Amino acid sequence: MLAGAITLLSTVVIWRWMSGWGLVTITVTNAPISKVIKSIERQGGVRIVTNADPAMPVTLYLKRVPVYEAMDSLAIRADGDIRLAYIAAPEKKQITDVLAAFTTGTNPGGWAVVSAGFGGFNGPTTTGDSRPDPRQIEWKISDVSDRSLQTVFQQGAQKTGALFATPQTWNPVLGKLPSAGRTGKVTSRIVKTANGQLEELFLLTVRPPRPEGDRTAGELGQQRWEGSQTVFTPQRGNREGMNPEWMAERIQSEIALLPADERPEAQNQFDEMRKFWDSVRKLPEDERRAKVDEMMNNPEVQARMDERMAAR
Repeated sequence: MLAGAITLLSTVVIWRWMSGWGLVTITVTNAPISKVIKSIERQGGVRIVTNADPAMPVTLYLKRVPVYEAMDSLAIRADGDIRLAYIAAPEKKQITDVLAAFTTGTNPGGWAVVSAGFGGFNGPTTTGDSRPDPRQIEWKISDVSDRSLQTVFQQGAQKTGALFATPQTWNPVLGKLPSAGRTGKVTSRIVKTANGQLEELFLLTVRPPRPEGDRTAGELGQQRWEGSQTVFTPQRGNREGMNPEWMAERIQSEIALLPADERPEAQNQFDEMRKFWDSVRKLPEDERRAKVDEMMNNPEVQARMDERMAAR
């Protein structure tokens, strides 16, 4: 009987431990952000690299939430952005050095960084409460004529929303592309084919304080953007190679990861926005700009954007 009781108790303990695996609980008031990051890393089994001052005070109350929700909440508290990133290079030391540069606020240059921008559920197209974990998105890789590593990573950025970074001088041609799979697995196979090293992590990029009078427009806005650049900041305005179908594929993948009760609303909003952009894509520049301004000033769109911002 004693053995049976011990076995039963052990089973209950193990079940409770496994059921909470990957969930994050944090209750801190004005704690150093470095301490909060370590707690999230330990509970969620992830790696977070940030350019924030380790002593930055953070107040955060979370109870058994998914790890990506915890990281997203931390990013909001820190006035920053969280981004899934894959850093690849021929040698591990190159990855170690560039991450060290990021944390200290230096930019050694010489890195090719591809990112499709936040978009998806970070933008005004949806109002759902959930934030899909980008590691769960499936990358259905498309075979392309240019199989150079950096070009393939550009596809990955658009299809998954992740950030990819490699040394500019390292761009081998891949002989074979892997089959579909979750972003991390596909990226790992690609880098293995290229005989390189890979690090999967989350970049928590904290922006510098906004200069007084800055409204992110005009000269002050440009100066603020330039002052906030890091080694992992893609070039602004670089639209080369952007594929609307790949971007749409990513959003559909995100919708599929939402709770069932949130999918219909998200799908309706996405279909509505896609129909609009299809209708203006071939218009002359001045007409397209006028249509976009009209859409953005629509009270329903404004209300949706305000709701999204208020929720975050």
